[in-house]
Amino acid sequence: MSTSTTKSPEQKEYDWKAKRHGKITSSTLPDLMKAGKGTPYGKAFFDALYLVRYERRTGITRENGACKAFDWGHENEPLAVEWVRSQLIDEVKSCTTDFPDIVFNEPFAGFGDSPDFYVYGLDGKIKALGEIKCPMSQGKIETLQFFNEITEKDEYYWQFLGHFVGMSDVDVLYYVIYDGYTNNGRIIEMHRAEHEANIQKLADRIRFADALVDCSLKTGLDFPECIEAATVILPLRLEIEVLTKQAKGNVPIQNQIRRIKKEIRKIIASKKACSQHTINI
Repeated sequence: MSTSTTKSPEQKEYDWKAKRHGKITSSTLPDLMKAGKGTPYGKAFFDALYLVRYERRTGITRENGACKAFDWGHENEPLAVEWVRSQLIDEVKSCTTDFPDIVFNEPFAGFGDSPDFYVYGLDGKIKALGEIKCPMSQGKIETLQFFNEITEKDEYYWQFLGHFVGMSDVDVLYYVIYDGYTNNGRIIEMHRAEHEANIQKLADRIRFADALVDCSLKTGLDFPECIEAATVILPLRLEIEVLTKQAKGNVPIQNQIRRIKKEIRKIIASKKACSQHTINI
């Protein structure tokens, strides 16, 4: 006789943080997409990756830090989900409380995403992803009353697109602006088809960023010094990503993957050797 145990909220959060450890996540994407003066990589881009690098290097999970606005959003999210349920005829499931584990979608290596809720169609399939924002500032809430369209100017735009990257077979996102003071809100729809080019741009940026962190850790060099090598490595990693889907039971493809990995190791070793030679000089 088998018995199943329900995880406590604390255990679920612990397991979720373990899955996120060392990964680029959707909440960091707005910074990851920021350019600098005369360069595609701004200070915010590198700062976001230093947090990821720290986790991978030390094994210590980075903390979000405590602030009133963060706590306010965390406390109001369950109420916001209930409000969404009252507005939609479709089934709504919280990605935090309605599953055995907190949802964490990993479409490819180095990246993971957690929407706030799923909306299900009559066929039982997920028809929309949900992102909730619960501003603590009443002034912020009021400015959002005039917000009707999600564009690149929105501070959370790239985070929203990260949800589409996380689940490539869902085409709609509901952006919920929830007022915790009045238990009321707004729902704004976002459609994948209107942002396809930027979704691909974002996925490319995430993959490059992951390659950059990996190169930095393996060579001991800072990010700016690894950009050239990561640029060369990225298409090789993409090739591995595609081949891996066909590799099970296919020895020739498995051998091909091994050859590509060997080529990547040679690039890393060469970069590391060059840096050591420069130091010795």
